[in-house]
Amino acid sequence: MTTASSRIPFVTQSPLTLVPEDSDPNIPDERFKLWTPQDLIDNSTPPVWTVKGMLIHPTYGFLAGAEKSLKSYLAQIIAVGVAAGVPVLGHFEVPSPVPVLMMCGEGGRIPYTRRLLRIADAYGVNLADLPLFSTTDVASVTSDVFRTNFVRNLKEVGPGLTIIEPFYAFHGSASEGKMLAVEGDMLTWMSHTTLDHGSSLIVGNHYNQTGTGSGLRRITGVGPAEWSDSWLIVEKDDTKSDVTTGHFELALEVGSRQWGGTSWDVVIDIGPFNDDTMDNEGPITWTVQRATGRRGGSSGTADYILNLVTQRPFEFTKSQIVSNCNGKKTAVEQVFQALGLAGKIEMHTVKRQEGSRQVTREVWGPRSAPAFND
Repeated sequence: MTTASSRIPFVTQSPLTLVPEDSDPNIPDERFKLWTPQDLIDNSTPPVWTVKGMLIHPTYGFLAGAEKSLKSYLAQIIAVGVAAGVPVLGHFEVPSPVPVLMMCGEGGRIPYTRRLLRIADAYGVNLADLPLFSTTDVASVTSDVFRTNFVRNLKEVGPGLTIIEPFYAFHGSASEGKMLAVEGDMLTWMSHTTLDHGSSLIVGNHYNQTGTGSGLRRITGVGPAEWSDSWLIVEKDDTKSDVTTGHFELALEVGSRQWGGTSWDVVIDIGPFNDDTMDNEGPITWTVQRATGRRGGSSGTADYILNLVTQRPFEFTKSQIVSNCNGKKTAVEQVFQALGLAGKIEMHTVKRQEGSRQVTREVWGPRSAPAFND
């Protein structure tokens, strides 16, 4: 078990103390406590990284992708790397190890354990030594049994990172995916509760089956795009991946409302599947490099621009958006211009405060989004 002094420095983003209302009637309800400006200043600290270039702390959001895009593996690769304090995927630095709470709702305890052992071997660490706390039990997020035990585990473990994967195993039947108000209540309960206990939260989810394109808008149900503060979107290159041999070539989009985002090409080999042992065999290996546009060049850039301006509408200028994209500047500008001509993005002139000055900026957002004028 960890002590408070070993956790990532944390400051609550909200004064909420979200405990299930009927878990202990003797605990007073302290929600909606008021913060004065001085309170906010006194309790403000600079953000830190859980995983440098991947997960700021504190944060919350989705890890999502299409079927068979290695989402569950990636969630567990992140969990082991963070708990061990070693670079995730051998690339993304973990400044210091922190306890991880892993809620695995798919596959069962035995397959989950085998996979963790293989991932730990790939990192060269001893799984038994890690502050990685797991449960393979499931219950609806809206149920008393989930909420009571979730809060208990957060208190006992003191995780710097909590991972719930996959979301559908914990969703329950109290809401349909299209019910925005109910979905929002579920998601904000999870994020506020984890943040209030000093933990960031990542939730695994799938793409819907009928949509097209990529990004947060493809995630099953309503609410993920609006709720996510951070996101990890993974897509498999079907032309270069082979499920039979366990070779996966992936495009990984890392995004954040706090710091922006980056795109990466990730290759993961998990070994061929053995019908006798019912598991993949051989060592797990991986490589990571900046995105090269393997997914079709301009289409990948267009997806990134559309996702960026959808998540942070009318915040960035053209030059800021172009400089944030991978690839040659002239090629990115051509994609940007094509999106404008196609009516997918539009420009608004806004006045806003930047430091001590009020400036006028030409900023961009999706065609259907309302403009801001601060």
